[in-house]
This record gives sequence, structure tokens and C-alpha cells, in this order.
Amino acid sequence: MRRAGLSLAATTAVTLFALSAAVAPLRAQTVPAAKDLMAKHDAAIGGRASLDKYSTMRRVGAMAIPAMGLEASLEMLQEKSGKFLQKIVLGPMGEVQQGYDGKTAWAVQPGMGPVLLDGDQAKELIAQGDFYGGFHDASKFTSAETVEIADFEGHKCYKVKLVRKAGGEGFEYFDVETGLTAGVVREMPDPMNGGKTTTTQVISDYKDFGGVKMPTKIATKGGQFDMTLSFTAVEFDKVDAANFALPDAIKALVKP
Repeated sequence: MRRAGLSLAATTAVTLFALSAAVAPLRAQTVPAAKDLMAKHDAAIGGRASLDKYSTMRRVGAMAIPAMGLEASLEMLQEKSGKFLQKIVLGPMGEVQQGYDGKTAWAVQPGMGPVLLDGDQAKELIAQGDFYGGFHDASKFTSAETVEIADFEGHKCYKVKLVRKAGGEGFEYFDVETGLTAGVVREMPDPMNGGKTTTTQVISDYKDFGGVKMPTKIATKGGQFDMTLSFTAVEFDKVDAANFALPDAIKALVKP
């Protein structure tokens, strides 16, 4: 008489089921928490204390928009208080300036003249000028969740979904090998149509400046044109506070 028992196929199925059940929790543990990924990135670029010892920062480089055949010089001035000034020299086309003096966000562009910025455009400019923008402040997010391991621009990355208290959500990609931020996908204001557009920022070529590791290349894809910012030098504590004063043309627009 044959002994009662499982067939080979049934035994295999039971074994695979058991293995899957055992491995599933291990797979879940291989994805780090979003807060840990943020902390790892912040430590990798030197820690907040490495930047906190400075009061101002000046970055210089270039901006390129290939579709327009445009190349321009770029200068960004930042103060720890949040004040900000950006100058983009377009050669014979003139100069674009954007700034924030702690109260007023503004811009001066060739063909458009001086304008005061508000709403999403003002928020975006203020965020761009954040002295500590390379670090992660948990208080600025409603939630942060590691979604999966994904390929991003040729790098294996942890994909983190972020929901910002200021509004909007997106994804940040942390390089599995280095721990550094490799890119960000999010909505940004589109001044051409008054709406928003989804953009992808590829962040790379980190270098050390005064003990702080910063990306020297930021390529933005999506929106009206693809654009690349390349930074060649960073200086600390060499910016005069007078640089952040409102231009006369902007002062004339500010209500007393």
C-alpha cells in the first residue's frame, strides 16, 4: 500500500509558499526609512554644522539652455537669514536678476522690467535661496515615505515620496551607493501659462567646498526648456550685505 503523502508538485508549491512568506519581511527591511536616508545624505555632505559656521555664500558658474542655443554666466548670493540674489548675464541680451530681501521677492528681466513676485513664484524663489537648502528639514514635510529601489539616470536609488507642508508633492532619489541625493521629481510653477509643470532635476558631480559637499551640476528636464546649471566656484563669508538691498526700480513698486 502506498504511504499517504504530498506529491512532488504539491511539496514544491508548499515549499515556495513558505520561502516567500519568510523572505517577504526581509525584503521589507531592505528599504531604509525616509528619515534615515535624509540623515545619511546630510551627513555625507558634511552635516549642518559644516555650513552653520558661515554667514554668506557666493556661487558662480554657468547656465545653458541647448534648445535656445543659450549660454550665460551665473552668480548666486545667499545669506544665512534667507536673503538671496541671483544674476544671469545673457550677453548682449542683458541681465536677469531675481532676489529676496527677507520681505519682498522680485525679478528684473530684459523686455519685462521690474516685477514683484508672489504666490508660487515667490515661494519657489525663497526656497531656491534657502541657505540650508542642501539639507533636509523634517518640519517642512507632511510625510516622507521610501517607496522602492528604482533606477534613476543610470543609478540605483531609493525612491522617496515627499509631501510638503507648503504644498505639492514629489519624489527624491537617494543613490544607494553614496547616500547622496541623485535627483528630484516635482511640480514647479510655470510662469508662461500661470500653471504648474512636472520637472526632473538630475543632481550630480558633488565636490567639497570649505568642508561642505555640494553638487556642481544640476540638469532640469521638463517644462518649457531643458536647462543645466554648472558651478565652478563657491566662496563663503565674502558677500557684502548691501548686495541684498532692493534695486531702486523694485523699491518704486513696493507699497509704503
